[in-house]
Amino acid sequence: MAENPYATLHALIVDDFESFRITLSKMLQEFGIGTVDSVASSNDALRYCNSKLYDVILCDQNLGKGQTGQQILEVLRHKPHLNSDSLFVLVSAESNKSIIMAAYDYEPDAYLTKPITGQILGQRLERLFKQRMALAPIYKAMKAKDVNSAIRLCEAEIAAANRYTSSCQKMLGRMLLQIGDLEKADALYRNILDVRQLDWAMLGMAQTKKMQGDFLSAQQWLEEIIQFNPLCLKAYDVLADIMAERSDYQGQQQVLQNAVDISPLSILRQQELGDVSFKNNDLLGAANAYRKAVKIGENSCHDNIKFHESFAHAGIQLAKLDKNLASTVLRDALKVVAEIPLRFGKTNSIKINALLLESQLCVASGEARRAEEALLSAQKIIGADSSVATVDIRIELVRALRELGDRSESDKIIAELLNEYDGDEDQLQKIDCLLDEPCSAKNKALVAQINKDGIAFYEAKDFGRAVDCFTRALQDFPQHIGLRLNLVQALMGNFKQEPEKLTLLTAIQQMMDHIRKIIPDSHTQLQRFRQLEELSRGIVASATSAQ
Repeated sequence: MAENPYATLHALIVDDFESFRITLSKMLQEFGIGTVDSVASSNDALRYCNSKLYDVILCDQNLGKGQTGQQILEVLRHKPHLNSDSLFVLVSAESNKSIIMAAYDYEPDAYLTKPITGQILGQRLERLFKQRMALAPIYKAMKAKDVNSAIRLCEAEIAAANRYTSSCQKMLGRMLLQIGDLEKADALYRNILDVRQLDWAMLGMAQTKKMQGDFLSAQQWLEEIIQFNPLCLKAYDVLADIMAERSDYQGQQQVLQNAVDISPLSILRQQELGDVSFKNNDLLGAANAYRKAVKIGENSCHDNIKFHESFAHAGIQLAKLDKNLASTVLRDALKVVAEIPLRFGKTNSIKINALLLESQLCVASGEARRAEEALLSAQKIIGADSSVATVDIRIELVRALRELGDRSESDKIIAELLNEYDGDEDQLQKIDCLLDEPCSAKNKALVAQINKDGIAFYEAKDFGRAVDCFTRALQDFPQHIGLRLNLVQALMGNFKQEPEKLTLLTAIQQMMDHIRKIIPDSHTQLQRFRQLEELSRGIVASATSAQ
Protein backbone atom coordinates (compact mmCIF):
# COMPACT_ATOMS: atom_id res chain seq x y z
CA MET A 1 0.00 0.00 0.00
CA ALA A 2 1.33 3.44 -0.96
CA GLU A 3 2.28 5.67 1.94
CA ASN A 4 -0.24 8.44 2.69
CA PRO A 5 1.65 11.76 2.16
CA TYR A 6 -0.95 13.73 4.13
CA ALA A 7 -1.19 11.58 7.26
CA THR A 8 0.81 14.01 9.41
CA LEU A 9 -1.11 17.11 8.33
CA HIS A 10 -3.48 19.05 10.57
CA ALA A 11 -6.65 20.76 9.33
CA LEU A 12 -9.15 23.12 10.94
CA ILE A 13 -12.77 23.44 9.76
CA VAL A 14 -14.70 26.60 10.68
CA ASP A 15 -18.44 26.54 9.98
CA ASP A 16 -21.50 27.38 12.07
CA PHE A 17 -23.48 24.37 10.78
CA GLU A 18 -22.60 21.12 12.50
CA SER A 19 -23.83 18.95 9.61
CA PHE A 20 -21.48 20.69 7.17
CA ARG A 21 -18.57 20.39 9.61
CA ILE A 22 -19.17 16.66 9.84
CA THR A 23 -19.44 16.29 6.06
CA LEU A 24 -16.28 18.31 5.44
CA SER A 25 -14.41 16.41 8.16
CA LYS A 26 -15.22 13.10 6.49
CA MET A 27 -14.04 14.46 3.13
CA LEU A 28 -10.71 15.53 4.64
CA GLN A 29 -10.21 12.19 6.37
CA GLU A 30 -10.99 10.33 3.16
CA PHE A 31 -8.47 12.57 1.41
CA GLY A 32 -5.92 11.36 3.92
CA ILE A 33 -5.41 14.23 6.37
CA GLY A 34 -4.45 12.74 9.71
CA THR A 35 -5.90 15.24 12.20
CA VAL A 36 -9.05 17.32 11.68
CA ASP A 37 -10.40 19.81 14.22
CA SER A 38 -13.65 21.69 13.77
CA VAL A 39 -15.23 24.74 15.42
CA ALA A 40 -18.46 26.65 14.98
CA SER A 41 -17.44 30.26 15.62
CA SER A 42 -14.79 32.83 14.75
CA ASN A 43 -13.80 33.18 18.41
CA ASP A 44 -13.12 29.45 18.70
CA ALA A 45 -11.29 29.47 15.35
CA LEU A 46 -8.86 32.18 16.51
CA ARG A 47 -8.46 30.48 19.89
CA TYR A 48 -7.46 27.24 18.17
CA CYS A 49 -5.16 29.12 15.76
CA ASN A 50 -3.41 30.77 18.71
CA SER A 51 -2.58 27.45 20.31
CA LYS A 52 -1.97 25.03 17.43
CA LEU A 53 -0.31 25.07 14.01
CA TYR A 54 -2.52 24.03 11.07
CA ASP A 55 -1.44 23.08 7.58
CA VAL A 56 -4.80 24.05 6.12
CA ILE A 57 -7.83 25.99 7.36
CA LEU A 58 -11.19 25.60 5.64
CA CYS A 59 -13.44 28.45 6.72
CA ASP A 60 -16.98 29.40 5.80
CA GLN A 61 -17.53 33.04 4.83
CA ASN A 62 -20.78 33.47 6.76
CA LEU A 63 -20.37 32.37 10.37
CA GLY A 64 -23.46 34.06 11.77
CA LYS A 65 -22.75 36.39 14.69
CA GLY A 66 -19.21 37.70 14.99
CA GLN A 67 -16.41 37.75 12.45
CA THR A 68 -16.79 36.52 8.90
CA GLY A 69 -14.43 34.09 7.22
CA GLN A 70 -12.82 37.01 5.41
CA GLN A 71 -12.20 38.78 8.75
CA ILE A 72 -10.55 35.67 10.20
CA LEU A 73 -8.28 35.64 7.14
CA GLU A 74 -7.51 39.35 7.79
CA VAL A 75 -6.37 38.53 11.32
CA LEU A 76 -4.20 35.59 10.23
CA ARG A 77 -2.60 37.44 7.32
CA HIS A 78 -2.12 40.92 8.72
CA LYS A 79 -1.04 40.31 12.31
CA PRO A 80 1.90 38.28 13.64
CA HIS A 81 0.26 34.92 14.10
CA LEU A 82 1.05 31.24 14.55
CA ASN A 83 -0.96 30.37 11.43
CA SER A 84 -0.09 33.40 9.28
CA ASP A 85 1.20 31.21 6.43
CA SER A 86 -1.26 28.30 6.72
CA LEU A 87 -3.15 27.38 3.56
CA PHE A 88 -6.49 29.16 3.86
CA VAL A 89 -9.49 27.94 1.85
CA LEU A 90 -12.52 30.21 2.00
CA VAL A 91 -15.81 28.38 1.54
CA SER A 92 -19.02 30.21 0.68
CA ALA A 93 -22.52 29.83 -0.65
CA GLU A 94 -22.55 33.55 -1.46
CA SER A 95 -23.16 34.75 -5.01
CA ASN A 96 -23.06 38.45 -4.04
CA LYS A 97 -20.38 40.17 -6.16
CA SER A 98 -19.24 42.47 -3.32
CA ILE A 99 -18.59 39.55 -0.97
CA ILE A 100 -16.78 37.55 -3.64
CA MET A 101 -14.59 40.53 -4.62
CA ALA A 102 -13.74 41.23 -0.98
CA ALA A 103 -12.78 37.59 -0.51
CA TYR A 104 -10.48 37.56 -3.54
CA ASP A 105 -9.01 40.89 -2.46
CA TYR A 106 -7.56 39.25 0.67
CA GLU A 107 -6.01 36.46 -1.41
CA PRO A 108 -7.09 33.19 0.18
CA ASP A 109 -5.18 30.21 -1.23
CA ALA A 110 -8.46 28.91 -2.67
CA TYR A 111 -12.11 29.95 -2.85
CA LEU A 112 -14.71 27.19 -3.04
CA THR A 113 -18.44 27.68 -3.55
CA LYS A 114 -21.00 25.40 -1.94
CA PRO A 115 -22.08 22.71 -2.53
CA ILE A 116 -18.69 21.00 -2.35
CA THR A 117 -17.98 17.44 -3.42
CA GLY A 118 -15.17 15.29 -2.12
CA GLN A 119 -13.70 15.15 -5.61
CA ILE A 120 -13.58 18.94 -6.03
CA LEU A 121 -12.12 19.44 -2.56
CA GLY A 122 -9.56 16.67 -3.05
CA GLN A 123 -8.38 18.03 -6.40
CA ARG A 124 -7.96 21.54 -5.05
CA LEU A 125 -6.17 20.43 -1.87
CA GLU A 126 -3.88 18.05 -3.74
CA ARG A 127 -2.79 20.87 -6.04
CA LEU A 128 -2.13 23.18 -3.08
CA PHE A 129 -0.28 20.58 -0.99
CA LYS A 130 1.88 19.39 -3.88
CA GLN A 131 3.02 22.94 -4.54
CA ARG A 132 3.57 23.60 -0.83
CA MET A 133 5.66 20.42 -0.49
CA ALA A 134 7.62 20.96 -3.71
CA LEU A 135 8.50 24.52 -2.73
CA ALA A 136 8.88 23.84 1.00
CA PRO A 137 12.52 25.06 1.16
CA ILE A 138 11.47 28.41 -0.34
CA TYR A 139 8.57 28.85 2.07
CA LYS A 140 10.84 27.88 4.98
CA ALA A 141 13.45 30.47 3.98
CA MET A 142 10.77 33.14 3.53
CA LYS A 143 9.27 32.36 6.94
CA ALA A 144 12.75 32.64 8.49
CA LYS A 145 13.11 36.00 6.64
CA ASP A 146 16.20 34.63 4.87
CA VAL A 147 15.38 36.52 1.67
CA ASN A 148 18.69 35.87 -0.07
CA SER A 149 18.33 32.09 0.33
CA ALA A 150 14.71 32.25 -0.80
CA ILE A 151 15.75 34.20 -3.90
CA ARG A 152 18.46 31.66 -4.80
CA LEU A 153 16.01 28.77 -4.36
CA CYS A 154 13.40 30.53 -6.53
CA GLU A 155 15.95 31.15 -9.25
CA ALA A 156 16.91 27.47 -9.20
CA GLU A 157 13.27 26.39 -9.55
CA ILE A 158 12.74 28.82 -12.44
CA ALA A 159 15.86 27.51 -14.19
CA ALA A 160 14.46 23.97 -13.88
CA ALA A 161 11.39 25.12 -15.87
CA ASN A 162 8.89 22.92 -14.03
CA ARG A 163 5.19 23.30 -13.34
CA TYR A 164 5.85 25.75 -10.49
CA THR A 165 7.82 28.23 -12.58
CA SER A 166 5.05 30.85 -12.63
CA SER A 167 4.54 30.70 -8.84
CA CYS A 168 8.29 31.02 -8.28
CA GLN A 169 8.50 33.97 -10.67
CA LYS A 170 5.75 35.71 -8.75
CA MET A 171 7.47 35.11 -5.39
CA LEU A 172 10.85 36.10 -6.81
CA GLY A 173 9.50 39.37 -8.16
CA ARG A 174 8.00 40.30 -4.81
CA MET A 175 11.25 39.55 -2.99
CA LEU A 176 13.35 41.54 -5.47
CA LEU A 177 11.10 44.53 -4.92
CA GLN A 178 11.30 43.93 -1.17
CA ILE A 179 15.11 44.19 -1.15
CA GLY A 180 15.13 46.97 -3.75
CA ASP A 181 16.94 45.06 -6.51
CA LEU A 182 15.05 46.96 -9.19
CA GLU A 183 17.35 46.06 -12.07
CA LYS A 184 16.74 42.34 -11.56
CA ALA A 185 13.02 42.91 -10.98
CA ASP A 186 12.75 44.90 -14.21
CA ALA A 187 14.52 42.15 -16.18
CA LEU A 188 12.38 39.41 -14.60
CA TYR A 189 9.06 41.07 -15.37
CA ARG A 190 10.18 42.11 -18.85
CA ASN A 191 11.13 38.51 -19.72
CA ILE A 192 7.77 37.24 -18.48
CA LEU A 193 5.81 39.91 -20.37
CA ASP A 194 7.70 39.22 -23.59
CA VAL A 195 6.05 35.81 -23.56
CA ARG A 196 2.64 36.51 -22.06
CA GLN A 197 0.63 39.44 -20.71
CA LEU A 198 -0.06 38.44 -17.10
CA ASP A 199 -1.70 41.01 -14.84
CA TRP A 200 0.50 40.16 -11.83
CA ALA A 201 3.65 40.62 -13.95
CA MET A 202 2.32 43.90 -15.34
CA LEU A 203 1.62 45.00 -11.77
CA GLY A 204 5.15 44.02 -10.76
CA MET A 205 6.54 46.07 -13.64
CA ALA A 206 4.44 49.06 -12.58
CA GLN A 207 5.70 48.74 -8.99
CA THR A 208 9.29 48.51 -10.29
CA LYS A 209 8.87 51.68 -12.35
CA LYS A 210 7.28 53.45 -9.39
CA MET A 211 10.21 52.53 -7.14
CA GLN A 212 12.60 53.75 -9.86
CA GLY A 213 10.82 57.10 -9.78
CA ASP A 214 9.42 56.69 -13.29
CA PHE A 215 5.84 57.56 -12.33
CA LEU A 216 4.69 58.15 -15.90
CA SER A 217 5.69 54.64 -17.05
CA ALA A 218 4.24 53.14 -13.87
CA GLN A 219 0.95 54.92 -14.47
CA GLN A 220 0.84 53.71 -18.08
CA TRP A 221 1.38 50.12 -16.97
CA LEU A 222 -1.34 50.41 -14.32
CA GLU A 223 -3.86 51.92 -16.70
CA GLU A 224 -3.12 49.08 -19.13
CA ILE A 225 -3.71 46.52 -16.36
CA ILE A 226 -7.04 48.10 -15.43
CA GLN A 227 -8.11 48.05 -19.08
CA PHE A 228 -6.88 44.44 -19.41
CA ASN A 229 -8.41 43.31 -16.09
CA PRO A 230 -10.68 45.89 -14.38
CA LEU A 231 -10.95 43.61 -11.33
CA CYS A 232 -7.22 43.78 -10.50
CA LEU A 233 -7.74 45.86 -7.37
CA LYS A 234 -4.08 46.08 -6.42
CA ALA A 235 -3.51 48.07 -9.61
CA TYR A 236 -5.89 50.72 -8.28
CA ASP A 237 -4.00 50.81 -4.97
CA VAL A 238 -0.62 51.41 -6.63
CA LEU A 239 -2.14 53.97 -9.01
CA ALA A 240 -3.68 55.83 -6.05
CA ASP A 241 -0.26 55.91 -4.36
CA ILE A 242 1.30 57.37 -7.51
CA MET A 243 -1.41 60.04 -7.71
CA ALA A 244 -0.65 60.99 -4.10
CA GLU A 245 3.10 61.17 -4.73
CA ARG A 246 2.44 63.43 -7.72
CA SER A 247 0.16 65.62 -5.51
CA ASP A 248 -2.82 64.77 -7.73
CA TYR A 249 -5.20 64.29 -4.83
CA GLN A 250 -8.35 64.63 -6.91
CA GLY A 251 -7.00 61.86 -9.13
CA GLN A 252 -6.16 59.77 -6.06
CA GLN A 253 -9.72 60.15 -4.80
CA GLN A 254 -11.19 59.14 -8.16
CA VAL A 255 -9.00 56.03 -8.41
CA LEU A 256 -9.96 54.94 -4.89
CA GLN A 257 -13.62 55.61 -5.65
CA ASN A 258 -13.36 53.39 -8.74
CA ALA A 259 -11.82 50.65 -6.59
CA VAL A 260 -14.50 50.75 -3.88
CA ASP A 261 -17.19 50.77 -6.55
CA ILE A 262 -15.83 47.35 -7.56
CA SER A 263 -15.15 46.08 -4.03
CA PRO A 264 -17.18 48.14 -1.53
CA LEU A 265 -16.43 45.81 1.40
CA SER A 266 -12.73 46.73 1.52
CA ILE A 267 -12.40 48.55 4.84
CA LEU A 268 -8.85 49.80 4.22
CA ARG A 269 -9.79 51.44 0.92
CA GLN A 270 -12.93 52.99 2.40
CA GLN A 271 -10.82 54.42 5.23
CA GLU A 272 -8.27 55.84 2.79
CA LEU A 273 -11.00 57.19 0.52
CA GLY A 274 -12.55 58.96 3.51
CA ASP A 275 -9.25 60.61 4.41
CA VAL A 276 -8.47 61.73 0.85
CA SER A 277 -12.03 63.02 0.29
CA PHE A 278 -11.87 64.97 3.55
CA LYS A 279 -8.58 66.59 2.55
CA ASN A 280 -10.10 67.46 -0.83
CA ASN A 281 -12.98 69.13 1.05
CA ASP A 282 -15.46 66.65 -0.45
CA LEU A 283 -17.17 66.35 2.91
CA LEU A 284 -20.15 64.36 1.69
CA GLY A 285 -17.84 61.91 -0.10
CA ALA A 286 -15.72 61.65 3.04
CA ALA A 287 -18.76 61.06 5.23
CA ASN A 288 -20.07 58.33 2.92
CA ALA A 289 -16.69 56.54 2.88
CA TYR A 290 -16.24 56.81 6.65
CA ARG A 291 -19.80 55.58 7.22
CA LYS A 292 -19.10 52.47 5.14
CA ALA A 293 -15.74 51.93 6.86
CA VAL A 294 -17.42 52.07 10.26
CA LYS A 295 -20.17 49.67 9.18
CA ILE A 296 -17.92 47.02 7.65
CA GLY A 297 -15.30 47.54 10.34
CA GLU A 298 -17.34 45.77 12.99
CA ASN A 299 -15.34 42.69 14.06
CA SER A 300 -12.51 43.61 11.65
CA CYS A 301 -8.93 43.77 12.91
CA HIS A 302 -8.62 46.95 10.81
CA ASP A 303 -11.37 48.77 12.70
CA ASN A 304 -10.02 52.00 14.16
CA ILE A 305 -11.56 54.63 16.43
CA LYS A 306 -9.93 57.33 14.27
CA PHE A 307 -12.40 56.71 11.45
CA HIS A 308 -15.42 56.80 13.76
CA GLU A 309 -14.24 60.19 14.99
CA SER A 310 -13.46 61.32 11.43
CA PHE A 311 -17.02 60.43 10.40
CA ALA A 312 -18.28 62.76 13.12
CA HIS A 313 -15.91 65.55 12.07
CA ALA A 314 -17.00 65.21 8.44
CA GLY A 315 -20.63 65.60 9.53
CA ILE A 316 -19.83 68.65 11.67
CA GLN A 317 -17.99 70.37 8.80
CA LEU A 318 -20.62 69.40 6.23
CA ALA A 319 -23.36 70.97 8.36
CA LYS A 320 -21.55 74.32 8.14
CA LEU A 321 -21.90 74.18 4.36
CA ASP A 322 -25.34 72.61 3.93
CA LYS A 323 -27.52 71.62 6.89
CA ASN A 324 -30.04 69.80 4.71
CA LEU A 325 -27.34 67.73 3.02
CA ALA A 326 -25.79 66.99 6.40
CA SER A 327 -28.96 65.92 8.22
CA THR A 328 -28.66 62.18 7.51
CA VAL A 329 -24.91 62.22 8.17
CA LEU A 330 -25.44 63.97 11.53
CA ARG A 331 -28.09 61.46 12.56
CA ASP A 332 -25.87 58.50 11.71
CA ALA A 333 -22.79 60.13 13.24
CA LEU A 334 -24.59 60.61 16.56
CA LYS A 335 -25.34 56.87 16.63
CA VAL A 336 -21.72 56.03 15.77
CA VAL A 337 -20.34 58.34 18.46
CA ALA A 338 -22.71 56.87 21.07
CA GLU A 339 -21.35 53.40 20.28
CA ILE A 340 -17.64 54.38 20.45
CA PRO A 341 -17.25 53.47 24.17
CA LEU A 342 -19.00 50.13 23.59
CA ARG A 343 -16.75 49.33 20.63
CA PHE A 344 -13.40 50.60 21.87
CA GLY A 345 -13.63 50.54 25.65
CA LYS A 346 -15.19 52.68 28.37
CA THR A 347 -12.03 54.46 29.46
CA ASN A 348 -12.38 58.06 30.59
CA SER A 349 -10.47 59.33 27.56
CA ILE A 350 -12.74 57.51 25.11
CA LYS A 351 -15.91 58.60 26.95
CA ILE A 352 -14.77 62.24 27.05
CA ASN A 353 -13.92 62.34 23.35
CA ALA A 354 -17.24 60.73 22.45
CA LEU A 355 -19.13 63.28 24.55
CA LEU A 356 -17.25 66.21 23.01
CA LEU A 357 -18.02 64.93 19.52
CA GLU A 358 -21.65 64.41 20.54
CA SER A 359 -21.77 68.02 21.73
CA GLN A 360 -20.48 69.36 18.41
CA LEU A 361 -22.84 67.12 16.41
CA CYS A 362 -25.78 68.32 18.49
CA VAL A 363 -24.89 71.96 17.84
CA ALA A 364 -24.80 71.16 14.12
CA SER A 365 -28.18 69.43 14.47
CA GLY A 366 -29.72 72.39 16.29
CA GLU A 367 -29.96 70.59 19.63
CA ALA A 368 -28.27 73.22 21.81
CA ARG A 369 -29.50 71.88 25.14
CA ARG A 370 -28.30 68.35 24.45
CA ALA A 371 -25.00 69.79 23.24
CA GLU A 372 -24.52 71.66 26.51
CA GLU A 373 -25.37 68.55 28.53
CA ALA A 374 -22.82 66.44 26.64
CA LEU A 375 -20.16 69.13 27.11
CA LEU A 376 -20.92 69.39 30.82
CA SER A 377 -20.66 65.61 31.21
CA ALA A 378 -17.26 65.64 29.53
CA GLN A 379 -16.05 68.52 31.72
CA LYS A 380 -17.16 66.66 34.86
CA ILE A 381 -15.06 63.61 33.93
CA ILE A 382 -12.07 65.86 33.21
CA GLY A 383 -12.57 67.61 36.54
CA ALA A 384 -12.61 64.29 38.38
CA ASP A 385 -9.64 62.83 36.49
CA SER A 386 -7.16 65.53 35.43
CA SER A 387 -4.79 62.87 34.03
CA VAL A 388 -7.01 62.50 30.95
CA ALA A 389 -6.67 66.19 30.00
CA THR A 390 -4.17 65.44 27.22
CA VAL A 391 -3.43 67.85 24.38
CA ASP A 392 -5.77 65.90 22.07
CA ILE A 393 -8.62 65.96 24.60
CA ARG A 394 -8.21 69.69 25.23
CA ILE A 395 -8.11 70.40 21.50
CA GLU A 396 -11.46 68.62 21.11
CA LEU A 397 -12.75 70.51 24.17
CA VAL A 398 -11.82 73.83 22.54
CA ARG A 399 -13.70 72.79 19.39
CA ALA A 400 -16.80 71.92 21.41
CA LEU A 401 -16.66 75.21 23.34
CA ARG A 402 -16.30 77.17 20.11
CA GLU A 403 -19.28 75.41 18.55
CA LEU A 404 -21.35 76.52 21.54
CA GLY A 405 -20.01 80.06 21.22
CA ASP A 406 -17.89 80.11 24.38
CA ARG A 407 -14.85 81.92 22.98
CA SER A 408 -13.71 83.11 26.42
CA GLU A 409 -13.22 79.63 27.88
CA SER A 410 -11.81 78.21 24.64
CA ASP A 411 -9.25 81.05 24.40
CA LYS A 412 -8.28 80.43 28.02
CA ILE A 413 -7.56 76.74 27.31
CA ILE A 414 -5.52 77.64 24.20
CA ALA A 415 -3.44 80.09 26.26
CA GLU A 416 -2.83 77.36 28.87
CA LEU A 417 -1.76 74.91 26.16
CA LEU A 418 0.64 77.39 24.56
CA ASN A 419 2.20 78.20 27.94
CA GLU A 420 2.42 74.57 29.06
CA TYR A 421 4.00 73.30 25.84
CA ASP A 422 6.16 76.29 24.97
CA GLY A 423 9.20 74.88 23.17
CA ASP A 424 7.65 71.42 22.64
CA GLU A 425 7.57 71.32 18.84
CA ASP A 426 5.58 68.07 18.56
CA GLN A 427 2.75 69.28 20.80
CA LEU A 428 2.73 72.77 19.28
CA GLN A 429 2.18 71.20 15.85
CA LYS A 430 -1.04 69.68 17.20
CA ILE A 431 -2.17 72.95 18.81
CA ASP A 432 -1.67 74.82 15.51
CA CYS A 433 -5.05 73.54 14.26
CA LEU A 434 -6.71 75.89 16.77
CA LEU A 435 -4.73 79.01 15.87
CA ASP A 436 -5.17 81.63 13.17
CA GLU A 437 -1.38 81.52 12.67
CA PRO A 438 0.77 78.43 13.41
CA CYS A 439 3.26 78.71 16.26
CA SER A 440 5.40 75.63 15.55
CA ALA A 441 8.45 76.10 13.34
CA LYS A 442 7.52 73.17 11.08
CA ASN A 443 3.99 74.41 10.41
CA LYS A 444 5.12 78.00 9.92
CA ALA A 445 7.43 76.77 7.17
CA LEU A 446 4.68 74.52 5.77
CA VAL A 447 2.13 77.35 5.57
CA ALA A 448 4.73 79.61 3.95
CA GLN A 449 5.36 76.96 1.29
CA ILE A 450 1.63 76.37 0.75
CA ASN A 451 1.07 80.09 0.29
CA LYS A 452 4.01 80.27 -2.10
CA ASP A 453 2.68 77.35 -4.19
CA GLY A 454 -0.92 78.58 -4.12
CA ILE A 455 0.03 82.15 -5.06
CA ALA A 456 2.19 80.81 -7.91
CA PHE A 457 -0.81 78.87 -9.26
CA TYR A 458 -2.97 81.99 -8.83
CA GLU A 459 -0.54 84.24 -10.68
CA ALA A 460 -0.32 81.66 -13.48
CA LYS A 461 -4.15 81.84 -13.62
CA ASP A 462 -4.31 78.14 -12.72
CA PHE A 463 -7.09 78.94 -10.29
CA GLY A 464 -8.34 75.36 -9.92
CA ARG A 465 -4.99 74.16 -8.56
CA ALA A 466 -4.75 77.24 -6.34
CA VAL A 467 -8.17 76.39 -4.89
CA ASP A 468 -7.09 72.78 -4.31
CA CYS A 469 -3.87 73.93 -2.64
CA PHE A 470 -5.55 76.29 -0.15
CA THR A 471 -8.52 73.96 0.44
CA ARG A 472 -6.29 71.05 1.47
CA ALA A 473 -4.20 73.31 3.71
CA LEU A 474 -7.32 74.42 5.59
CA GLN A 475 -8.04 70.85 6.66
CA ASP A 476 -4.88 71.06 8.79
CA PHE A 477 -5.13 74.76 9.67
CA PRO A 478 -8.88 75.53 9.75
CA GLN A 479 -8.49 78.74 11.75
CA HIS A 480 -5.87 80.29 9.46
CA ILE A 481 -7.40 83.58 8.27
CA GLY A 482 -4.73 84.24 5.63
CA LEU A 483 -5.25 80.86 3.97
CA ARG A 484 -9.01 81.41 3.92
CA LEU A 485 -8.65 84.83 2.32
CA ASN A 486 -6.27 83.38 -0.26
CA LEU A 487 -8.84 80.67 -0.99
CA VAL A 488 -11.54 83.32 -1.49
CA GLN A 489 -9.36 85.13 -4.03
CA ALA A 490 -8.61 81.87 -5.85
CA LEU A 491 -12.34 81.01 -5.93
CA MET A 492 -13.10 84.46 -7.34
CA GLY A 493 -10.49 84.00 -10.06
CA ASN A 494 -11.89 80.55 -10.85
CA PHE A 495 -15.44 81.94 -11.06
CA LYS A 496 -14.36 84.70 -13.45
CA GLN A 497 -12.88 82.01 -15.71
CA GLU A 498 -15.91 79.73 -15.41
CA PRO A 499 -18.95 81.87 -14.52
CA GLU A 500 -21.29 78.99 -15.32
CA LYS A 501 -20.03 77.14 -12.21
CA LEU A 502 -22.43 78.53 -9.64
CA THR A 503 -21.04 76.16 -7.01
CA LEU A 504 -17.97 78.41 -6.93
CA LEU A 505 -20.20 81.35 -6.09
CA THR A 506 -21.74 79.39 -3.24
CA ALA A 507 -18.28 78.45 -1.98
CA ILE A 508 -17.22 82.12 -1.98
CA GLN A 509 -20.27 83.12 0.05
CA GLN A 510 -19.83 80.26 2.52
CA MET A 511 -16.15 81.06 3.02
CA MET A 512 -16.82 84.76 3.60
CA ASP A 513 -19.57 83.88 6.10
CA HIS A 514 -17.17 81.63 7.99
CA ILE A 515 -14.37 84.22 8.08
CA ARG A 516 -16.86 86.82 9.30
CA LYS A 517 -17.60 84.61 12.32
CA ILE A 518 -14.00 83.92 13.33
CA ILE A 519 -11.95 87.00 12.42
CA PRO A 520 -11.25 89.24 15.44
CA ASP A 521 -11.51 93.02 15.13
CA SER A 522 -7.81 93.31 15.93
CA HIS A 523 -6.66 90.93 13.18
CA THR A 524 -3.95 92.26 10.87
CA GLN A 525 -5.89 91.07 7.78
CA LEU A 526 -9.21 92.66 8.75
CA GLN A 527 -8.82 95.40 6.12
CA ARG A 528 -8.12 92.80 3.43
CA PHE A 529 -11.21 90.90 4.53
CA ARG A 530 -13.33 94.05 4.21
CA GLN A 531 -12.04 94.63 0.68
CA LEU A 532 -12.77 91.04 -0.36
CA GLU A 533 -16.18 91.29 1.27
CA GLU A 534 -17.05 94.26 -0.96
CA LEU A 535 -15.63 92.50 -4.00
CA SER A 536 -17.59 89.30 -3.28
CA ARG A 537 -20.84 91.27 -2.92
CA GLY A 538 -20.20 92.81 -6.33
CA ILE A 539 -19.53 89.39 -7.90
CA VAL A 540 -22.71 87.92 -6.37
CA ALA A 541 -24.81 90.92 -7.48
CA SER A 542 -23.41 90.74 -11.01
CA ALA A 543 -24.01 86.98 -11.25
CA THR A 544 -27.56 87.35 -9.91
CA SER A 545 -28.49 90.07 -12.39
CA ALA A 546 -27.06 87.99 -15.25
CA GLN A 547 -29.37 85.06 -14.50
